[in-house]
Amino acid sequence: MEKEITLSKVGIHVTRDCLVVPIQVELHDELVTQIQEDILRRVKGEQLKGVVIDLSGVAILDSVLARGVFDTAQMTSLLGARTVITGLSAGVVASLIDLDFEPGNVPIALTLDEGLQTLEPYVKPKEEPEEAEEPEEEID
Repeated sequence: MEKEITLSKVGIHVTRDCLVVPIQVELHDELVTQIQEDILRRVKGEQLKGVVIDLSGVAILDSVLARGVFDTAQMTSLLGARTVITGLSAGVVASLIDLDFEPGNVPIALTLDEGLQTLEPYVKPKEEPEEAEEPEEEID
């Protein structure tokens, strides 16, 4: 079962004990702080084991905003959840390199799917759809 809740203008989904935070708006200091608070509250309150922060909708990320996002990832680890950052665009990566930004030990994945795969050892296993049994053929 998947739950969705909208906090701080960002849709946050919970699936398999994992919080998925797809950020599809431009970030600013106040919004990063609100997202951080929302993530930490959900991780602690629901005892979630994983977080994926997907930045694929973010075109610009300066060092202050990046620090806020990556600090959030480190804070969730103190609450017992693994966090992966996904969806960094080439432009964002280039900006972070130009700014000499160090992401620390926060795992980064190219896509949301890769981020969820990274968290698989820590979250609930994916529920496999039940296969419909085919009727057995009668042999005459």
